[in-house]
Amino acid sequence: MSQNKDKRITFRVSPEEHQIITTKASTAQMTVGTYVRAAVLKHKIIRVEGLKEIVHEMKAIGRNLNQLTTLANMGQVDVVDLSRLTEQMNGIYEQINALISMEKH
Repeated sequence: MSQNKDKRITFRVSPEEHQIITTKASTAQMTVGTYVRAAVLKHKIIRVEGLKEIVHEMKAIGRNLNQLTTLANMGQVDVVDLSRLTEQMNGIYEQINALISMEKH
């Protein structure tokens, strides 16, 4: 049975995104509208509260690691103790796992 599709949703995409979407729709032998509806309606989107703070922390660690890498490439640093970095990353991993398990319940 055919549904009356009288509502319209319009959104903007970059030329690259447009090409990707049209290519994927074509590969799936679907119209763009059918492809986008299938992609949107058949996938569950999960929002994890608290993830923003964790991402911020990971970015700070990444900046510090990039600075160390730059100094090492310049020959200004020979040996770096990364045990604290490892501890921080393990802590972040545990936080992410806790957030994910909270979302599942």
